[in-house]
Amino acid sequence: MRHPRPLLSLSLLIPALAACPGDPGDTDGGTTTETGTAADTDSDTTAPTTGEPSAPQLPTDRFFLRIDDTPPPPVVLEMDKAKALEIFGEAAAKDITLIELDSGPLLDNVLATIQNSCGDQWNVYDDTVKNGDLPVSPNHDCNLTALGKLYDGDPIANDPNKWRTSPQFAMVRLLTMTPRNAVVATTVMEDFQYLFSLYDNETVNGLTFSDVLAASLFCGDHELGSVQCTEKLKDSKLDKVHEGDLHTRPFIPVAVLRDALKVTLLASHPNIANSEGKLPVTLYDALMDMRPLSDKLGPVGDHPGLLVPDDADFTTYSDALTPEFKMVATADSNLRRVDGIDASEGAGEMFLSLADAPLAFDFNDPVKVVIEGIAANPTVDMRMAIAELDTKVPSCVDGNATCAPNLPDSPLGDTYVWSQPEWSLERIIAQAAYLAFKDLDYPFYCFAPGLPCLAGASVGMVDPGWAEFDIQVPNLVSPAPQYLWEMLLDVAQDIIHDPAGNDAFMRDMNGKIVGAEQNTADNLEEGGARPVFALKGVPIGFTADEMIAQIRPTLQSQADKIADVILGNYWTSNGRLDFYYRRAADGGTPYLFFVGLNDKRPAADDPTQLADYTYTKPGFFADPELKDKVSSTTIDGVADTEHEKYRLPEGESTLYIQDDVGDTYELRFTVPAGADPVEIVVRVRKL
Repeated sequence: MRHPRPLLSLSLLIPALAACPGDPGDTDGGTTTETGTAADTDSDTTAPTTGEPSAPQLPTDRFFLRIDDTPPPPVVLEMDKAKALEIFGEAAAKDITLIELDSGPLLDNVLATIQNSCGDQWNVYDDTVKNGDLPVSPNHDCNLTALGKLYDGDPIANDPNKWRTSPQFAMVRLLTMTPRNAVVATTVMEDFQYLFSLYDNETVNGLTFSDVLAASLFCGDHELGSVQCTEKLKDSKLDKVHEGDLHTRPFIPVAVLRDALKVTLLASHPNIANSEGKLPVTLYDALMDMRPLSDKLGPVGDHPGLLVPDDADFTTYSDALTPEFKMVATADSNLRRVDGIDASEGAGEMFLSLADAPLAFDFNDPVKVVIEGIAANPTVDMRMAIAELDTKVPSCVDGNATCAPNLPDSPLGDTYVWSQPEWSLERIIAQAAYLAFKDLDYPFYCFAPGLPCLAGASVGMVDPGWAEFDIQVPNLVSPAPQYLWEMLLDVAQDIIHDPAGNDAFMRDMNGKIVGAEQNTADNLEEGGARPVFALKGVPIGFTADEMIAQIRPTLQSQADKIADVILGNYWTSNGRLDFYYRRAADGGTPYLFFVGLNDKRPAADDPTQLADYTYTKPGFFADPELKDKVSSTTIDGVADTEHEKYRLPEGESTLYIQDDVGDTYELRFTVPAGADPVEIVVRVRKL
């Protein structure tokens, strides 16, 4: 075949015409006669019937190779959601991460929404409340919010008997528990609270049980120091602003629970698998309005998931990409077209990539990549769930010598919380308590003076976080010394399974607990506290500009992958060339290049597959026996070291090559005079 060229320079056309068959120029000094090649055809000597003189015939073994220095135009992609899915395809779109979304702001909004789903009066401080009226009611009413209305199983009906015994409300109760509203009946703190109830106005030494909780949890690292912080809670020295601050602090702040969720529930999920809380959102997820996330972040293996898969009752959705979404991306082409020869077929062309990827994107450049149509303040509908274990997790209460090593990074045995699955509710609560109080240092304080002290507490005196709440009153039992976070987990487990908060113990006339726990009929069974929250319109926590700022570097880190998806199969239309003619560098000297191992050529029997590199003698030779190689992979001033290269001299020259099936060919070149021969002629003959 002859490579078509619409225009030929005069310097090439003249010798080409002069070398037509039968012309003296058809021989090389009268010593070499051209014989048939794979491109030969028989001559037709029949005179034209029109009487018109026939055009001169060009030999079919002669080919023109030209260097085209015209820079390739940039590639411009303009995509809406549908077009993006069409261009990338589902498989590739799922493999391209659009954003590593920081889940922190989203979790803050999710947890705050849950925390206030039954009203926002739980942390209101009323300084007119008397000590004897503590703890105060958090005034929960789940009928006040759209989310809370779902807790009784019917968004229309408001049945307190149902929502007060739901796993969702159990979580609300835990998230809204403060020193001022805490009810710890039937927990390890039962007797401590009971002691204060025996005194007038439920006050001992000017302090209430609410003060005990506030001081022991929040005075250790207070700017006033632990003693002054505690003293200012006493009736005689009461600072109501101070009391209001400490009394209304939740035991587990949202920010702490957020960080705990990142390193437990999220980090342990196979499709998240990072402790920074980064949510990998693919291009496909975004184009499908986040619906795939319900499966992607749902149950996987042993992990119960953080999202519940969609069903007829709920669909995961985000408005992040609006109907007006558009991305216009301009990429520079790394491809260069070259002319060359497949010795067995004739002239052809192929595209070479100057870099690993065929296109060069710059997603960080707002001019080259324009992103529009992202919601100003994106939201998401998501159904979140947390699963608990089937049995209660005990605290390590065998003394400090035994239990001190039982920490997150060095779990003791397989019974305690640090040996439990990271996705479990128990592990999440313990992690949150650990993060909140691991550095707490509260020296011993006697809340109920006596000989000895009737009730006192310390945290962090033996080891960081080691808590001792001591009662020296007959028939009342102190909590066993243990890590504070394990004690709080123990309390939390009891509270979660008693969402109505009505469990109680009976006491004899001496104040000693007798009999079994009462009012447990409405309790949740172990393993049954699996709250599911159908959240609607929760802010993701980033503006459109902030989202785009995260998207750009994420896409840039995958620029080569994206380029391969768009144009990675450019080579399927390449000729199966044996050599080609090109400059060694942009603007540099032209050379013959023998194809190299990394030049992409389609296989003869399947153009969707790359051809194997089967050359046994790559390069250009001065003799038909292929013993005198004139090409080299290394040439001074040329960066390429992969290809055999040869610079043709002016005028006529003859070289020899062996192709990929082992056949030998003679190549006769004609190179015009001048320092920059952009067009040459080659005649090919099989030996």
